[in-house]
Amino acid sequence: MRAAPNQPMTNREKTIRVRATEEERERALLAQFMRHDSVASLADAIAELTGVRGGDLIAEAGLDPSRANK
Repeated sequence: MRAAPNQPMTNREKTIRVRATEEERERALLAQFMRHDSVASLADAIAELTGVRGGDLIAEAGLDPSRANK
């Protein structure tokens, strides 16, 4: 049974909520990935939102060995 809104959550409830949040993030990321044809396309879309370069995101993720040390 769920505690009343004004009662603190138990550790078990917190753990369950953290896992649910992580799963929601993973599903959202997977959905974004599925909308794009490639990692580069997804990186470019993220870059557009954040103001960085897609190639830089790929290099930071370690997915482009030719740019990883630049």
